[in-house]
Amino acid sequence: MIARRRMLLRLRRLLLGAVLLAPFSCGAVARAQEEGEDEAAMVVAQPVFADENFDQWVFQNQGNAQNGRKRIEQMLTLRTEEIDRVCGLSEGQKKKLQLAGRGDIKRFFDRVEDARKIFQAVKHDQNKFQEIWQHIQPLQTELSAGLFGESSIFRKTVRTTLSAEQAASYDKIQQERRASLYRAKIELAVAMLDNGLPLHDEQRRKLVELLVADTKPPKRFGQYDYYVVLIQMAKLPEGKVKPLFDAAQWRAVQQQLNNTRGMEQWLKQNGVMGDDAEGATDTKPQPPKAE
Repeated sequence: MIARRRMLLRLRRLLLGAVLLAPFSCGAVARAQEEGEDEAAMVVAQPVFADENFDQWVFQNQGNAQNGRKRIEQMLTLRTEEIDRVCGLSEGQKKKLQLAGRGDIKRFFDRVEDARKIFQAVKHDQNKFQEIWQHIQPLQTELSAGLFGESSIFRKTVRTTLSAEQAASYDKIQQERRASLYRAKIELAVAMLDNGLPLHDEQRRKLVELLVADTKPPKRFGQYDYYVVLIQMAKLPEGKVKPLFDAAQWRAVQQQLNNTRGMEQWLKQNGVMGDDAEGATDTKPQPPKAE
C-alpha cells in the first residue's frame, strides 16, 4: 500500500510537470508556425514516462536493473554461505545451489524484460498507468520478499541436495529465524497501530505476546507484513483482544482492523497469505485501493 502510494505520487508529479510545460509547448508551436519552421518542430510534446521510471518503480531503493541484479547476486552468495556455515557443504553442493540461484535470477529478469516491453508500448499514455502497474507490482512484491523463497529453484534444490542430517540442521535454523523475524514484524505492526491510539507499555507487551502466540507468519515476508498481522488480529476472538484496550482505543482499533479486511483476498491471490477461503476465484489480482 505504502509503495503504491509512493508510485502514485511520482505519477502525479510527472503529470503535473507535463501540465506546467503545456503553455510553453503551445507557445513554441505558435512561433514555429509564424516562422515557417519544419512541421516536425510543431508537434506538441505529450506526457510520457521516462525509461528510467520503469527501473525506479521495479527496483525502488536499488535505482536500476544493474544495481538490482548486483544486490540479488550478493543475496545469493550470502544465502549459500549461510547454509554452508550451518551444514558444511561440499564444493559440489555449493555449485548446485549457486546454479539454482542463478536460474531464479534469470527467471526474474526475464519477467522484468517482458514487463519492460509492455511499459514501452504504453508509456506515452497516462491512462495506461494501471496496465503498467499490473505488471510492475508483482515484481516489486517478489523482489521485496526475496527471490530464494519456498517456491524458488534455489529452495527446491536445497531440499534435494542436502543430506538428512544437513536438512535437519538447516530447517531448525530457518524456523528460528522465521520466528524471530515474524516477532520483529509484529512489534513493528503494534508500533504503527500505537501511533493512532496511543498504548501503554504493558498494553503493547501483551498485544505483541498475543499476536506471537495466536497468529502465523506470512508465506513470504515483504512490504505487506503489517496487513498480514492485522488481518489475523481481526480474526482472533474478541474476548482475547478487546480487554487489552479501553473503550476509546477499542473503537479506533476496530476501525483499523476493518480497514485491512479488504486486503485479505488480494494478499492470498498474490501468494503472501495462505488461501484457506472457500470459493477462491481465478480472477486476475487487482492492486489494493488507497485508503
